[in-house]
Amino acid sequence: MIWRGARQKSAAGRRSWKPARGPSPLRRARLPASALRPKMGGRCSSPLSGRQRRYLRGRADATVRNFVPYYRRQLATALLRRVSGERDPRGKPAPQLLPSEALRKGCEPRGSTALSGYLLLSSHGEYAEWLVGLCQGLAGGSPFPDPPGEFLFFLYHPFRRHLCLCAASAGSRRIWRAALRDAIRYRGTELQRRDSLEAEAFLEAVRFYRQERGRYGAGDLLLGPEPEILGNVLMEDLLPVLRSQVLPSIRGSERRRQQLWLQFLQEVYTLVLGEISSEFEGFQKEKEKLQIELEKKIRPDLDQMLTLKDQIASKLRAAVQSPAESCCGRDVEPHLERVTQDLLRPVSAGVEAVRSLFARRVDEMIGLVRSSPVAILREELLALGRTPWQPDVMHPCYEEADAYRESLRGLEERFGFRGVASLVLGAQNLMQQLMQDATRTFQQLSQQHLGRAGARRPLTPTLAKVKERVLKKFDCDSSSLRKRFAQEWLVRIFLPFLLKRLESGCKLELPRYESFVFADFSGIVNLENIYEETVLAALLRAVGKAGGAALPGERSPVKILTVAKSSPPLFCRRQILGAF
Repeated sequence: MIWRGARQKSAAGRRSWKPARGPSPLRRARLPASALRPKMGGRCSSPLSGRQRRYLRGRADATVRNFVPYYRRQLATALLRRVSGERDPRGKPAPQLLPSEALRKGCEPRGSTALSGYLLLSSHGEYAEWLVGLCQGLAGGSPFPDPPGEFLFFLYHPFRRHLCLCAASAGSRRIWRAALRDAIRYRGTELQRRDSLEAEAFLEAVRFYRQERGRYGAGDLLLGPEPEILGNVLMEDLLPVLRSQVLPSIRGSERRRQQLWLQFLQEVYTLVLGEISSEFEGFQKEKEKLQIELEKKIRPDLDQMLTLKDQIASKLRAAVQSPAESCCGRDVEPHLERVTQDLLRPVSAGVEAVRSLFARRVDEMIGLVRSSPVAILREELLALGRTPWQPDVMHPCYEEADAYRESLRGLEERFGFRGVASLVLGAQNLMQQLMQDATRTFQQLSQQHLGRAGARRPLTPTLAKVKERVLKKFDCDSSSLRKRFAQEWLVRIFLPFLLKRLESGCKLELPRYESFVFADFSGIVNLENIYEETVLAALLRAVGKAGGAALPGERSPVKILTVAKSSPPLFCRRQILGAF
């Protein structure tokens, strides 16, 4: 299956960014009945017709233009939070292990392909199940009817080209699957790992953008870089329409209909993603100027802005706190202990596997250098530092989290949570971070002893002591990270759930408070952010009442701690973890 690339706009042809005019951008566009219906006697023409391309480009342009005002507001909110935090920097406790660098040096790829959004499927049957869901039951069979070997695996994406890969042996397939899973995770969680104001604001803006359309909890839509995330949001709207208007119009055998439908989806996605990328790039240049202007506004009037924010928060608490606490007590608190345990199982199992792997690798190294010169130890230390970046070595640790994927799907049925893939990938990121920090700490402490070691003083007892010291630091840091992980995901699960429950009784009353926001501060002090902080504070108090949860076999109880003030954004990992 081959896609056709979307047309890219020239720099001169990009539009300047101005606030959207006319009807509210929140009003969902009504799809003309004939806009995407295939011509030519009901057959789905390929490539897309000119009329279809114009319509899709219009939808993609509108998505970006309607999204930009949300992004502007969240940039201002995030900058206000950061500037105010400079006055009272609380931060999080310093880790025991030494922080490691995020990227390896001297390892440039020969080429690249976008893997975010893909699923790695291990069997033909598993691939067929996903295909039937995408094709609404069309019994067209697999697009790969005669695979050229035994050791197969599949890369599946709902809107991109599907790939069938064949390895030479079972061992080769295991190595390739581990490498591709690592790449999918790393690419998919790019924004979540990025420590930047822009990433924080973007993720928050997507969440608010969808909430205005009555969709709470972005979940796995937030995987990938910015244009792909906006493409996911648009395809969420388009897919039901395409299924109802295009799929029934495709004629031919079941197999032919399936082929045309998959090709049609690929061409639609390629076109809208190309258009969104081009449009979003146009805003990126203006964004730098916008941030400079915002900072010039915020710093001189910071005290007034914070005072105004506190005054509005006080008024909102009087109206929102009681209903929010009642909703928490009725719909959240009874489930907190069970959900906390569900969240801790995958990350705790994975962390224990990382600890065992680190200890085993160090023991192997100590055994090797027992009768070897110092030069061998230096080589082994370098090899140890590469462990976090060896997918086949780390894969058993990551599988510990993957094993809980199906059991976590009950969260969607109970609370509408659609972020299981993001949760598992986040747990795996935490595991890799711990292994990076542990290996770097061991390297640094061991290097300190290399120069002191003489011929009369064996290194192995010293290295054994260093190992035990690092493991103690590992236990301390892993306990802290697991607490923060559980805290973050409790909020991601229950805050959208609460906001949806409170929408009719509380959120619809927000226009009454708009007059309290000064015109000069209206783009910076945002009423909806203050409202959500009020609801979040009620949720954190409920989490605090639930106390802690300890799993069998844990080295120390995992107690969930909360603070009642200064609520961080929902999807900003650095900010939310730094508060606890």
